[in-house]
Amino acid sequence: MDIAAKFTTLFVDMILPLLVGYGLKRLDWRCETLFRHMITVGIILLFPVLTAFSIWGLVPVFDLVWLPAFGVLLHIIPGGLAWIWGRRKYSSSLDYGSYAISGFLSNHVTLGSLSAYILYGETGYAYTQMTLLFNSLLMFGFAYPLAQYFRKQHDHGAGLKIDLQQILFNRNQMPLVGMIIGIWLNWQGVDRPAGFLPVFDMMIHFSAWTFLLPVGYSMDFDEVRHFWRDALDITVIKCIITPLLTLAIAGSVIGDAVAFRTLILLAAQPTAVNAVIAMKLFGLNLHLSVAAFVLSTAVYLSLVFPTIFLW
Repeated sequence: MDIAAKFTTLFVDMILPLLVGYGLKRLDWRCETLFRHMITVGIILLFPVLTAFSIWGLVPVFDLVWLPAFGVLLHIIPGGLAWIWGRRKYSSSLDYGSYAISGFLSNHVTLGSLSAYILYGETGYAYTQMTLLFNSLLMFGFAYPLAQYFRKQHDHGAGLKIDLQQILFNRNQMPLVGMIIGIWLNWQGVDRPAGFLPVFDMMIHFSAWTFLLPVGYSMDFDEVRHFWRDALDITVIKCIITPLLTLAIAGSVIGDAVAFRTLILLAAQPTAVNAVIAMKLFGLNLHLSVAAFVLSTAVYLSLVFPTIFLW
């Protein structure tokens, strides 16, 4: 796929469904129930299958085992900063949870992978996939349970007793099941069916629309405008502080130039769509996460990516 096709895919699979969803909202179409079911199907069916199939096909390269460690760090740095800053800012668990998770989850998989391919070709794309080895675990095994915890804390107050079994073992964790199945199949050396690749590609496009249509429908700019200052905080964490800290850390341990530049690129990614999905799923402050998603993505596309391109 050439660069023009990649940009076309970016528009069709990421920007267009947001525009369509927002258009449906402006037309006052009642789609809430449909979109809620779409998200549920995506969580319990699409994500598990896609996760299992992609991990199944990974080829281990033991010389680059440090890349997944940096992938974890790219979550800890912005998420930790958002956690610390948010503790001082919010008294509401719904606001604090939205702020912290919007900081923790970055758009590595979609925008990060595409950006790495455009700048550094197949090598950059391969380094990106290795860096994101634990991405599903961090998202569905940590961020989603954390969102559920903040929701329960809001509902039950300070007297909340944490039920780890209920938080960790529910249908929203089905992508983790897919990850475990994919790891097992990969470990056992089972050949991945080549005939499934066209279906996989179709499911990728379908899953993008499944999750982004509801996000576009949720974008109420009359409400979102109240959270631009919060979104600016997260954008500074995502697009300035995290890449600078990663630059300082990675510069002393990574000798491969393409791997180093790919990590800096991934460190500067904006808030993930999945942060917005988590807010819808668990009932946290949706408008705050949408504001973070919109502003950080706009800053990345207009300023950060061109800067790294010229670097």
